[in-house]
Amino acid sequence: MSHVISASRRTDIPAFYTDWLLTRLKAGYVYVQHPFTRKLFTVSLKQENVSAIVFWSKHYAPLLSRLESVERTTKNLFFHFTITGLAELESNVPDVRSACRDFVFLAGRYSPEQIVWRYDPICITDKLPFELFEERFALCCELLKGHARRCFISFVHPYKKVLTNLGKYSGQQLAEVATGKKREYAHRLAAHAEPYGIRLFACCNDDLVSGHLRKASCIDGRLLSMLFKTPIDARTASSRKECACTKSIDIGAYDTCAHGCLYCYATVDKRRAESVHQRHNPEWNSLTRHVDETEIDPAGEQLTCTF
Repeated sequence: MSHVISASRRTDIPAFYTDWLLTRLKAGYVYVQHPFTRKLFTVSLKQENVSAIVFWSKHYAPLLSRLESVERTTKNLFFHFTITGLAELESNVPDVRSACRDFVFLAGRYSPEQIVWRYDPICITDKLPFELFEERFALCCELLKGHARRCFISFVHPYKKVLTNLGKYSGQQLAEVATGKKREYAHRLAAHAEPYGIRLFACCNDDLVSGHLRKASCIDGRLLSMLFKTPIDARTASSRKECACTKSIDIGAYDTCAHGCLYCYATVDKRRAESVHQRHNPEWNSLTRHVDETEIDPAGEQLTCTF
């Protein structure tokens, strides 16, 4: 059975682990540890078992010259590209103009329908007012004019790790923003985007859904089936509250992204994540270490595991 590979919600594979990804695609499999049960799974990356790859990144440059190698496994590629221009919260992310150039390249190589601009999360603090986010959003709209069709937005969730990292590394406190105010802010962004032909979607923020914003499905089996003209499982497999994603297998791991984004739900501490990245070996058969085959529970060797 074929499946959608997510690479990855948990870390930035294109930015930091492109060599590893290409090694695993060539090998035709990868070992993945379930983030909650800690069980190890074998995930097939053979051509016949991969219906599409959905990428997530803030920095695609390391992958751009290697796309043909990825396409040997599948040409059915979909891209989520997060561009905010907020260096105040993202210490190791490329500048907004170079990121937008890479977005334009991907939209041209594939199509604007195969790439989503993500402006999320919106992380309003005691030092970063909404007007700053609005200003950077307007700049991105201008730079992506004619190349972006959809933009996914959300407001940051106040996870304990987010509050801790904001205070520890920036001395900032997350601002409390009422639902009505969030809706107002979202409508203001939609008004900026509309003249550029960009439609806004709310990711896991159903309170924002209205005539101005639709509900987002980041991995959308129906859309992927239509784009790639191939049957793809469109059953809902939400990963958190208000998520509308369909089934996929994520091959990443938490606490491995070295971007240093202070709002990240996938990183407990940015210094720890940087250390993990520095120790990484692209020859490993899983992202965080080399797994011995005897560690794999035969019952866990399934092509259809979803998490």
